Amino acid sequence: MSAATALYLYGVTWADAARPQAGAGVHEESVEAVPYRQLAGLTSAVESTKVPAKRRDLLRHAEVLGTALVHGTVLPLRFGVVFENSTTLVEDFLSPRYAELVQLLRKFEGRVELSVKAYFREEAILAEVVHANPRIARLREATRAASDTSTYPLRVELGERVAAELQERTLRDRQVLLDRLSRLAVDVQVDQEPIEHQVLGASFLVDRERVAAFDDAMNKLAQEQAPRMHFKYLGPLAPHSFVGLSAEAG
Repeated sequence: MSAATALYLYGVTWADAARPQAGAGVHEESVEAVPYRQLAGLTSAVESTKVPAKRRDLLRHAEVLGTALVHGTVLPLRFGVVFENSTTLVEDFLSPRYAELVQLLRKFEGRVELSVKAYFREEAILAEVVHANPRIARLREATRAASDTSTYPLRVELGERVAAELQERTLRDRQVLLDRLSRLAVDVQVDQEPIEHQVLGASFLVDRERVAAFDDAMNKLAQEQAPRMHFKYLGPLAPHSFVGLSAEAG
């Protein structure tokens, strides 16, 4: 039996939906519910109120929430929220924020998050840019065999034109993807700082009964865009991007 006494908090769910998860938590501890009226905090024992953000524990945090989501609505907390014991969890969090937490659970009842990331295939999109823009094609030919020094101004122009074309295509294709997927969602959060060659990074809040339709839409997009784009599609997830719930550690 673990000697740990502090409680790591993963999220909050309805008390009647809370289920134990043997050995599934941070540091391989079992996940148990701390009930308070209609609510339950999903917790596991830890030895300290400070939990380092190690990759395996970040994954366990997400997996615990994903498993709980199967049984009911879950309000996720950020990684690393720890209370000294079950009494402080109730007195400092579940009790004073009871009305807020109940309201949020009702708001997100039957809804899940789906994460979509889309990326250009680098060679394909650059070939597309060259084919569509004669000036870029000519600049590419002019700089291919000559020395860097003699073609420096042309290389600068080539880089600027390619960057501008990629930006234009990114914005256009991002909007196409959003238009196709947003109609199936209740809400959308779009990443404001996409990485290079990323067309879209977005989280969609979707009613559970529409997840299958969203899956179908994603499959069609992946097939249509396969030559020039690839996707990373995750979910259903607890609504991390939409809840914004935090708590001070005990």
